[in-house]
Amino acid sequence: MERGNAGAFGEVRDSRPDPLAFEAGDWRSRVIAGRRTGAAVSIPAWLATSYSTLRAQVLDPAYPCFFGTIAERRGEMFYSFVNGKDTCELPATMQTFATLASQPQYRRNNLAVFFEPDAQPLSHSAYRELFWAILQQLHDVDPDARADEQPDPMEEAWEFSYAGVQMFVVCACPSFRARRSRNLGPGMVLLFQPRSVFVDTITNKVIGREARNEVRKRLDAWDEIPAHPDLGFFGDPGNLEWKQYFLEDANVPAGDRCPFLKRMRQTHERDHAAAAANTREEEGA
Repeated sequence: MERGNAGAFGEVRDSRPDPLAFEAGDWRSRVIAGRRTGAAVSIPAWLATSYSTLRAQVLDPAYPCFFGTIAERRGEMFYSFVNGKDTCELPATMQTFATLASQPQYRRNNLAVFFEPDAQPLSHSAYRELFWAILQQLHDVDPDARADEQPDPMEEAWEFSYAGVQMFVVCACPSFRARRSRNLGPGMVLLFQPRSVFVDTITNKVIGREARNEVRKRLDAWDEIPAHPDLGFFGDPGNLEWKQYFLEDANVPAGDRCPFLKRMRQTHERDHAAAAANTREEEGA
């Protein structure tokens, strides 16, 4: 699927965050807001409650994704937040995270983006539309030129990426009832997991199927519904990553068309340049 670039967030400057020492025992030191981190960030009052809810659930011994449990316990998580629905800082936040995730010491870190809880939780379909709109807007302003050359989401090789970092994305929101593993608090939470998280740092190989199958078994025990039929493993024949990002609360397969539309910025720029050149040639003839 393809679409033209619609830079809803505006362009993002390519600047790198200053080297910082993040404290494993202090979650506030690992908060990112645009180009700011830690003490430089003004944290909203509602964030502490949202974070505490996520932490309590993820650290439960029975929580299905022990990768997330280990990351939270070791302080290998970064956090960010969105007040209301104001996502204007999110592209800069994502670029800061991508820059950090590209460094060896942070290659196993995830990013949790907390959204301010709504006075009344939205419907499941409303959260779905919001989720895909945010991913689309991020993709449309991705500063990495290679974003124009990504596979189509309907191809097995596609994974969401930003600033050159491929990431598996999980949307958790209050509208999940039976699928408890996807309800992490009073507001929507987006979890961005770089593909490096799933690679063993010693063998440099993708974490074994046995470990991933164990997560599926734990899901069956934690959730009030069997694992969703769209869940699969990256690279397996027939597996499509986008179908796993936002699940239904019932075991209903995702539709046949991905809501995410691959941008065509470079193609459009080339076409525009070619048209302009043709016009100049015709005017000079």
